[in-house]
Amino acid sequence: MLKRQLYLLLLVLGTAFWGISFSLVKTGVADGSPFVFLAYKFGIAVLVLAIIFARRLMQLTWHTVFAGSLIGLPLLIGNVLQTIGLQHTSVTNSAFITGLDVLLIPLFKWSIFKKPVPKRVWLSCVIALTGLYLIVARNGLHLNVGDLWTMACAIFFASYVLSVGYFSNKHDAMLTVVIALAVCSLGCLFAAMLDKRAIWVPAEPFFWRGVLFASLFATAYMYAVQSAAQRYLEEEKVALTYLCEPVFAAFAGMLLLGESLSLRTVIGAVFILTALVLAEININKQQA
Repeated sequence: MLKRQLYLLLLVLGTAFWGISFSLVKTGVADGSPFVFLAYKFGIAVLVLAIIFARRLMQLTWHTVFAGSLIGLPLLIGNVLQTIGLQHTSVTNSAFITGLDVLLIPLFKWSIFKKPVPKRVWLSCVIALTGLYLIVARNGLHLNVGDLWTMACAIFFASYVLSVGYFSNKHDAMLTVVIALAVCSLGCLFAAMLDKRAIWVPAEPFFWRGVLFASLFATAYMYAVQSAAQRYLEEEKVALTYLCEPVFAAFAGMLLLGESLSLRTVIGAVFILTALVLAEININKQQA
């Protein structure tokens, strides 16, 4: 199997972890500060990756620290803006608007970096967003002020993916991801210190269960794999895999929270998976 195809599957597995973690986080955070949760999540992920790649950390340079910080800043700002947006808008709106980064990434790549984007990728993005809409917008979208924060978050998430792609062949991917996640942990720690709802050692076991799963699988695994994968995968294809998250979240909600699985969700999932396959197939090469 080609490396790009292997990494594509590993990324899809990572979005499954994202989707499962959504249910765990929902029960774990409850009415507490989401920034405390995020600080623990990113902090534990940094610790785990630092232990795994301890030998590589001995080769850390200021250039790598600078690159990792530039990667981590848009990821941090995107997470904070998304959290603020969720306080003023619905989960439905947040999921769909955040998913707009699947269009923003090829748009930025084409307009800012002057890199060509295949027509099939644009088509795949539209198909995937249609599938996402079917999954999350059961009662339509009603935009409000929180959606403006979420739109800004989508821009920063797109910037994060593009920055990972830019630095992927210039620095050690594992070192930059450790620095990037450390930036996120410190930023969320600072935000939590300003949050009056912050409880630093929650007694609820659901909180710690959610933190452990989110930090190990949805953060350490996912972002490490993504950093390595972007040596072989284009940024817009990475963004397409992101849209698998609501698919897995819907199935996890059904299994873990007893939520119902509608026909719209199944059809939306088919749209998203079709878009992934379409983006990966090069028709011209196959005809040749």
